[in-house]
Amino acid sequence: MDIHKLKDKVRYIAGICGDFVVLHKRYFLAGCIFICMACVLFLGTGKSASQEKSVEGVYKNYKENKNEELNKLINDYYKAYASGDTDALKKVADPVSDQEVSYIQFYSQYIESFNDVKIFTKEGLSEGSYLCSVRVDLKYKDIKTPAPGLDFFYVETKDDKLFINNIYGSFNQTNNIYEMDTEISDLIAIFIRQQDKLDKEAEVTDEYEAAIEKDADLKTFMSETLQAAIVQWNSDYQVQVAAAAEEAAKAEEEAKAKAEEEAKAAEEAAKAAEEEANSFTAKTNAKANVRAQADKNSDRLGSVQKGTEITVYGEEGDFYKFDYNGTKAYITKDAVTVSNGDAAEETQEEEEETPAATQSFNKGDKITIKSTTNIRSKMDTSSSKVDVAYKGDTVEVIMSYAEGWTKVKFKKKEGFIRTDLLSK
Repeated sequence: MDIHKLKDKVRYIAGICGDFVVLHKRYFLAGCIFICMACVLFLGTGKSASQEKSVEGVYKNYKENKNEELNKLINDYYKAYASGDTDALKKVADPVSDQEVSYIQFYSQYIESFNDVKIFTKEGLSEGSYLCSVRVDLKYKDIKTPAPGLDFFYVETKDDKLFINNIYGSFNQTNNIYEMDTEISDLIAIFIRQQDKLDKEAEVTDEYEAAIEKDADLKTFMSETLQAAIVQWNSDYQVQVAAAAEEAAKAEEEAKAKAEEEAKAAEEAAKAAEEEANSFTAKTNAKANVRAQADKNSDRLGSVQKGTEITVYGEEGDFYKFDYNGTKAYITKDAVTVSNGDAAEETQEEEEETPAATQSFNKGDKITIKSTTNIRSKMDTSSSKVDVAYKGDTVEVIMSYAEGWTKVKFKKKEGFIRTDLLSK
């Protein structure tokens, strides 16, 4: 035997062994342990998931595949690509990123057709999968001579139907948009180093070099026009991505601001409704300034004359919050006398500092207020007000005292009302 041929054969066999170890480096030690255990126990196991995958096919002969379904799949892909129909392309190849969609739509404007498609395959990692090298003539618009090329596809079977796993297409392998399975990536790495694949690559490269030497227009297009166009597309795409991200961020910010504004408006509306429900009528006992805030040093909005009837919405310190020409404003409490029932109550309180207990109530009794009544913090008419109950409001009795006062609960607050002002 020729010594050189023998050396080549040894190198070839060593390459196969090396590729096998590289491909299965993660499982090599575990495989050795498994074999030892099987030898000791003399047990056979069922066909495992790892046995369902095989790398043997990558070392088999590289041959043209004329399978009708496979040929239709690849030709449908090229037809959709040439027309820029990315919706149709997604039906035969998956996944297709937004970036690749943009690239195909840009690139297809230069393509007239893909011709003379020949598919050369080897078996993929799992049953029904193919490592495909596709020799194709790419005819550009307004260029007479087609450009020979060699594409790669990884085709798999899903639901008894072939499809192009586009994760392993040239675009994703260049741009790393989707994460690739390491087993398949390792298999592809072995595939592209096989001599028959390298021979086909060299053959197509020679054809391409001959084509561009033959046609100056093709040479100029490939080396200058197309390259400049790709650079411009990439720049434009990055600008579009940045603009879209900025627009999305702006929309998110506007939506957040709108939500906060709506929440604030709802809170203010709820507060206004509560104030309206608890409002009462009062009358000024002297001319008084109207302030923007519950502070005597705040902006003066105007003044009200003595005897002016006002609607009070709440208290803040020494001020009442009231309606002033359609605006919420503030007036000092000293200038306001609470009208009707409350005034009557104050008169009674002045006349009878220590009221007699005319009646008593049991804990839990619910009493409906007959007229405006102050709820005090202590059993004393001069003590501060906890709240004001109006005609129709209901208080719950906590305890009646011999001193002539009854402790009640009103709107989650507790305070004292003169017992003689209550009636069942």
